[in-house]
Amino acid sequence: MADLTYLLSFKGAASPTLRSAFTNCEIETDDGVTRVRCAHAELGGVISRIQDLGLELLDVHLVVDPG
Repeated sequence: MADLTYLLSFKGAASPTLRSAFTNCEIETDDGVTRVRCAHAELGGVISRIQDLGLELLDVHLVVDPG
């Protein structure tokens, strides 16, 4: 079975301090947008953290990694 992961993006480049809020995730920043890749089990927590930090969520989508 394929592992379900999600890719979320929010406005702004994540500083090292902000990156520390997403320790269980892969993070990349490009062109003023930060992308966070997380496991399905982490999705709710990641969305809550983005909201709690007052960040502007731009996109959430499912990525199926071949397994």
